[in-house]
Amino acid sequence: MQLLGFVVAVLAASSLAASNDSDDIQRKLDSDLQWGTYRPNLYFGTRPRLPSSLLSGLIWFGLDNQRNWQNTRHSCELGDNLLEYGYSRHNGRDFGEQLMVDQDQGVEIKSEFIKVPGERGGSWAVRFSGRTLEENVQGVSLAYYFGLEGNGTMALYVSKRMAKITGETPDLGPFRIRIVPAKHNQSPPLHPALQKTKGIPEAVKIAGIAMDVPKKNVWRARDLFQEKLIKHAQQQANAILKNTDGKGPLTGSVLFQLENEGEDSSNSNLFFAQMMVHGEFAFDVIYECEDTSAAIKSGDIGALASNRRKEFDIQFDAVFGLREKGFDEEEVEIAQKALSSLIGGIG
Repeated sequence: MQLLGFVVAVLAASSLAASNDSDDIQRKLDSDLQWGTYRPNLYFGTRPRLPSSLLSGLIWFGLDNQRNWQNTRHSCELGDNLLEYGYSRHNGRDFGEQLMVDQDQGVEIKSEFIKVPGERGGSWAVRFSGRTLEENVQGVSLAYYFGLEGNGTMALYVSKRMAKITGETPDLGPFRIRIVPAKHNQSPPLHPALQKTKGIPEAVKIAGIAMDVPKKNVWRARDLFQEKLIKHAQQQANAILKNTDGKGPLTGSVLFQLENEGEDSSNSNLFFAQMMVHGEFAFDVIYECEDTSAAIKSGDIGALASNRRKEFDIQFDAVFGLREKGFDEEEVEIAQKALSSLIGGIG
């Protein structure tokens, strides 16, 4: 009986240890996969695998045509006629990159998404880089937003160099966000006829807008941004026409350049950072959890993306071995994109 009791005790202890190991593995897996590009209906967006939490997304439109704001890019629409979009590499865990070529709006944008493991899902960052196309004269308006669908608090701070958001939610804990435009970004050129016109706003690297909207409307970020754009454009147009005896001209780069708004509010739950650019541009979006071991610097993003890109290629070759089977480089790239678009489309 003593031997039987000993065996039962050993088996029970082994089962408990295995159960604990399994629980630890599951917790780590849940944490590693908590944040991701889980908004597959958008050209780019992120959210955690949590209900009613923090979501984010990219918005853009060209400035040459004053009606372009009506076709602001956000969700993937067939009528947008993008020449290219969709992930060329995505490992489903901590890396994804894509190129978006928008001929109608005169811009191409590359996104490089990376994650760093840590508590409560860790930290993540995305670098957007690109250029306005040759036929684009006035440039493009870029905006990145964060919206809180559930409980929590957020506050906005804007300087000449970046926009910062600090916040806290019950599921994510305290977090910090930085949206940082590159130093080399150039503002759209100001029309010569407006260079001495009174009331023309000074070009800025970045502007921040905070809104307090019903939680059920946070997902309508694009629509709310458009409402803000047209209201501001109408005010600017009236001011320009008044100060130029009705001559104008009314250029998109002046009409749609927003000003900082809502920095002092502690009740806002939807935040936009707008950048007006022309030529080559880049900006970083960095989300950091409270775990200091998961901190991300802007200088780290390029190296991390490069390493993950190499790891993806090595693993893809090891699993599928397409080159060894006689497929050429173009066919391998097509296969990588097909797989990555499938993985990146999970949401």
